[in-house]
Amino acid sequence: MGRSAKLELLRRLLPLILGVLGIVGTLSFLSPLSGLLCLIAGVGIYTAMPRPKVPKGAVKPVPKPPVWVTDAIGFTVGISLFSLSFLGAIYGSGTGLVLFAVLLVPASLSFPIFMIAVRQETSWMRFFGNGFEFAQLGLRARVPYVDLKGVRVRVWSARGGIGWLLSAIGSSNRGKVALLSGERQTKTLVFTRKDGSEFAVSSEVIPDLQRILIGMDRAGVDLPEDLSERQRKKIRKTREKLYGRAPEPKSEQLDVARIAATVRKYRQSKT
Repeated sequence: MGRSAKLELLRRLLPLILGVLGIVGTLSFLSPLSGLLCLIAGVGIYTAMPRPKVPKGAVKPVPKPPVWVTDAIGFTVGISLFSLSFLGAIYGSGTGLVLFAVLLVPASLSFPIFMIAVRQETSWMRFFGNGFEFAQLGLRARVPYVDLKGVRVRVWSARGGIGWLLSAIGSSNRGKVALLSGERQTKTLVFTRKDGSEFAVSSEVIPDLQRILIGMDRAGVDLPEDLSERQRKKIRKTREKLYGRAPEPKSEQLDVARIAATVRKYRQSKT
């Protein structure tokens, strides 16, 4: 997890702790004023901390629901259940004490909810003329097109809230990261690097897909097989118009034959 992701997590954990302290303290060892100040401080920290800046030209899906809604769910679950649990530990006894201790389990769900919001805030993708940069949880990876093994188009289909879940959690595997929209069906570009790592991004969030395909074609990367022949010709025609015709690749066998012929002529001239 990068620095920006750690700060975003801290933005949520500190208000959570202050919220629980304010409620539990007011009902046990703090004055109502002190408890209220804890709650106000929590809100102040959440709103005042600077939010991560997305680099110019970067793309990212619009979260559904918005990040603040996800945070509100996390705070509601965490503050209410943690407060009940701690109050049960203070005032409960016997069976009641066990019941309130059990509340720690659902209260802990606030942490993965916050991580969803943190990921949505700190994940993006930025394309260059010769490659792209991918960031997930504040960790960046720069991938030149020449380092790609291939690119393919994959259609993600999900029912109900599964689409939102896929876009929210992305991937826990650092070798396979995704930046997906929350739609039920999304067409994605899956970039596979030569080391086997994969980067997937929904094509709907890319403002200029043709420019990216032109850059890939210019770098010698095979275009996705799903593209029609008409699309391929259009991309190559536009590339030649912008950058000129690419030099014809020399055959390795032809190079060997030319070298052999040169050596043979040199030997003949010596005899």
